[in-house]
Parts: sequence; structure tokens; C-alpha cells
Amino acid sequence: VASTTREMVAAVARVDARNRTIVVRGPDNKPQTLQLGPEVRNFAQIRRGDRVRLHFEEAVAVRMAPRGSTLEPEALVGGARAEPGARPAGGVLAATRAQVRITAVDTANNMVSFVGPSRVERTVAVRAPELREFLKTLNVGDRVDVAIVEAVAIRVEPAER
Repeated sequence: VASTTREMVAAVARVDARNRTIVVRGPDNKPQTLQLGPEVRNFAQIRRGDRVRLHFEEAVAVRMAPRGSTLEPEALVGGARAEPGARPAGGVLAATRAQVRITAVDTANNMVSFVGPSRVERTVAVRAPELREFLKTLNVGDRVDVAIVEAVAIRVEPAER
């Protein structure tokens, strides 16, 4: 299992209530538009100048599957949101488990690409030393069981005065 956590604090530069979008500027000062669906409660409280704290987590668990074995695909999605009247906040978690086919192995840069049942290719960086050793054993065409858990949380905080 390898996991990565990132956090970013950005300032709200613009709020478009009609389209439920906000434009934020992070430490790099580049604008980024976030679409906040109707499940995001208390959108009307978001103001220009508010700080938005984004928390990202991704975990990948891998195990080698013998040729011919099958792994039942599994998916789980969950979420949480702020109570009515509270500051806007929410989070989403998605977990997927599937057998994938390795399409590329780059041991020099510790990257591996694979295609799962959805036929979407994904490339991931292999950071953990024990997984880097595992990466060296992989060949294009190998089948590997992969579990991916991704989560993102957002919290709007009052602007600093």
C-alpha cells in the first residue's frame, strides 16, 4: 500500500452563484475553477476573499494476481457535507478494486501504466521502496490487482482580515 496526501489553501477570487462555480487562486496564483454541485450546502455563504482548504488523499494497494485468476470488481463511493447553516464544507471518497493489465513499466522514473475494466489508461508514480522493487518484476501484459482509494475534502473558511 502506498498513499499520498496533499493540502492546498487558496483564496476565492470569484463566485458565480448562477453556475455554482468558484474561481480560486492557490500559492502559484493560477486561477482554478471549481464546480460545486447542488449537494454542496450553504453555497450562498461563499464570498470573494474566503480561503478554501482542499485536502487530497490517494492510496493504492497492489498485489500480483496469477494468470487466469479473476478478481471481482468492486466500487464504493461516499460523501459528507456541512449541516444546513454551517460554513460550506464537504468531502467525497471513491474506492475501486479491479484487475488491471499493465501497459507500460518505467523503472527509471518509477512509473507504471495500466488499463482496467473501464478501458481508461492510468499512470501512477510508485513512491514506496517496497513497491519499487515490485515494479521491477512487472512486464507489459501482466495482470495485477489494484485497489485505489481517492478522497478530496473542501472547507471554506472566513477571509483573513
